[in-house]
Amino acid sequence: MKRQRLELSLRIEHPSCDLAPVCDAIGLRPTRIWKKGDVRRTPKGTEPGGTYDKSTCTIVFASASRKSLSEQLKAALQRLKPHRSTLRKISSSGGIISLYVAWFCDEHTGERLAWQILKDAADLQVSLDLNIYIPDQPDAESS
Repeated sequence: MKRQRLELSLRIEHPSCDLAPVCDAIGLRPTRIWKKGDVRRTPKGTEPGGTYDKSTCTIVFASASRKSLSEQLKAALQRLKPHRSTLRKISSSGGIISLYVAWFCDEHTGERLAWQILKDAADLQVSLDLNIYIPDQPDAESS
């Protein structure tokens, strides 16, 4: 049996727009959000210095789920579909919208994404960011 878990987030970046109204329009609460020019802060609130050079928000769809990648992507895209015009406005004005996948694997795994899922993402102008995390392998020389 494949042991894996996935975390799926929506990430929106824009060179200048305040993204809070976008989150309100699509009815999703961001877990992190900032505007261009805001003072930089870590998730714990520390200020490392400087300001953000673009507006960004992150909205978590699924945290540490064992559902398949396809199932989670289908559900997220279905949730976003009614907001197609809002998402396309962000994209056409220089923004980037992506579904960020953190895929934690304990062993070899893989999955085929059906063309219908990719078509739905393309229609919304939503990219996919795939980040695959595998456990550290023991160094052969130190064994």
